[in-house]
Amino acid sequence: SWISKVGMSLGAGAAGFVLDATGFDAKLAVQSPDTILLIRVMLASIPVVGLSLALVILLRYPLGVERVHAIRRELEARRGAV
Repeated sequence: SWISKVGMSLGAGAAGFVLDATGFDAKLAVQSPDTILLIRVMLASIPVVGLSLALVILLRYPLGVERVHAIRRELEARRGAV
C-alpha cells in the first residue's frame, strides 16, 4: 500500500540524516566509537519518539466505547445489521 511506501521512503531519508548527523564517514574502514554510539542512540530514539507521538495522538482521539456503539447504531440504521 502507499503508506508502506511512504514509511520506507521516510525511513531511508531518516537513515541518511542519522548517518550525516553522527559524523559517519564512508571513506573510513572503521568508524570511531563515538560515531557508533551516536548511530545506536539515534536509531533507538527516533522510533521511541515516533511511537510516543502516535500514542499521544491515539489517547487524544475521541473514540471511546460509547462513541463506537453510537457509530455502530448509525451504520446499522443506514444499511442494516453489520
